[in-house]
Amino acid sequence: MRQNRRMLHRVALPLVTAGYLALVAWLTLGSVSWHAIGYQADYGVLTPSIWFDSATWTTGSIFEFGANIALFVPVGLLFAMIAGPRRWLGALVAALALTIAIELAQIPMPDRISDPRDLLANSAGAAIGMVVAGVGWLVRAAWRAAVRHSTAVAAPAVRPVDREPQLSRRAR
Repeated sequence: MRQNRRMLHRVALPLVTAGYLALVAWLTLGSVSWHAIGYQADYGVLTPSIWFDSATWTTGSIFEFGANIALFVPVGLLFAMIAGPRRWLGALVAALALTIAIELAQIPMPDRISDPRDLLANSAGAAIGMVVAGVGWLVRAAWRAAVRHSTAVAAPAVRPVDREPQLSRRAR
């Protein structure tokens, strides 16, 4: 049983992650039939002034912002599951690097907009996915502790049977 779980973790989880990353790449970098609505500075997120422009943070669809968060929750969760609880910080850095790479790749694309709001939303989604993984790890640890405690209580330690001392043959 434990061997099957390990095999699932080693094979299936990276395959699911690769498949989801392909979907993210298609959604964020693929060609779209409609022209992107909005303004992009010449160098996208690399333009310092757009980070401080109020229009950057006040224009744009709330739905799009939420969709970007939702798109990256599984990224954070999958990266955390692959890295494990001891290396979750590295998984978070990898997820943040992914969203930065996507925004940088969108700069030269005519039908995409490299936007600080997207960078923030994607990063928030990845962080939420990490939190979900962390809660899962805590629940799993609590469950294991409860199971260990219940088996220790249900099966008390074997105690020696109280007997009267046996007299040796000489003493009889």
